[in-house]
Amino acid sequence: MILTYTARERDEGRKLYYILRDELHISAALLRRLKRADAIRTDGETRHTDHRLRTGETVSVDLAAAEPPCGLVPETGAVDLLREDEGMLAVNKPSGLLVHPTHARYTGTLLNLAAGYLATSGKAPVCHAVNRLDRDTSGVVLLAKNTYMKSLLSDDIAAGEKLYLALAAGCPPEEEGIVSLPILRAEPPDMRRFVSEHGQPAVTRYRLLAEREGASLLLLKLETGRTHQIRVHLAALGCPVLGDRLYGTEASMALSSTLDIDRQALHAWRLSWKDTFTGCPVTVTAPVTRHEFDLFRGDLPREGA
Repeated sequence: MILTYTARERDEGRKLYYILRDELHISAALLRRLKRADAIRTDGETRHTDHRLRTGETVSVDLAAAEPPCGLVPETGAVDLLREDEGMLAVNKPSGLLVHPTHARYTGTLLNLAAGYLATSGKAPVCHAVNRLDRDTSGVVLLAKNTYMKSLLSDDIAAGEKLYLALAAGCPPEEEGIVSLPILRAEPPDMRRFVSEHGQPAVTRYRLLAEREGASLLLLKLETGRTHQIRVHLAALGCPVLGDRLYGTEASMALSSTLDIDRQALHAWRLSWKDTFTGCPVTVTAPVTRHEFDLFRGDLPREGA
């Protein structure tokens, strides 16, 4: 991936360093790697960052020259591609699939499959997860094709909108509401989180879409991005996510069994953000294909809603 920028009149005499940092949003760490790789040029000539620009001079940055090794093992397999451009992939992750390799498991993850897709498409098998979902949560995952795009997209979606769909046991107290309860992590090795006045601020908005057979379909908007936030907040409301063994109750798990839901019924439905460079809105929506939502198939929001 090559970044380019053409100096305007206002850039006359401006140091290249400030173009790289302020206009191209290159981090200090990446800039150091680019300098070591001689990957910064103007009008085709390698330059130092103290070079002063002339109007019309074209800056080019070869990101690939400074990309650290990814270490992913590319694997062949199905990838439900929602969107692709020069810097990223957006995929619909199925429930039951890990997003990234761990120390105990180096293969069989979404990143391995995405690297395989890129390799078979003749591209570098490099990708980095921008957002992460629990293994059993399905839906939109953004994968950056280099560390530069990962940094940009992480900032973009942090300021964007994240919408989820969930099946819950019972119903929340109101048809629409806001849950503002701080969340604290339990002491390791316990992976659970819980509501505590000593925790980090966490805010979730919810709306009831439908109610049937003791279960409800909820649309949720995350105002913050705490680990397990939706699961902890719905459990605190008394309507845990169906199929959630970690935060569910005996009653919710019994209902899950009755409805043939054997893993948490949570889906990252839509991500929306504003592109850093163009300022244009970007929206990626992941259709709900998993069987757990069949009971509410006719109540699911439309893609353009």
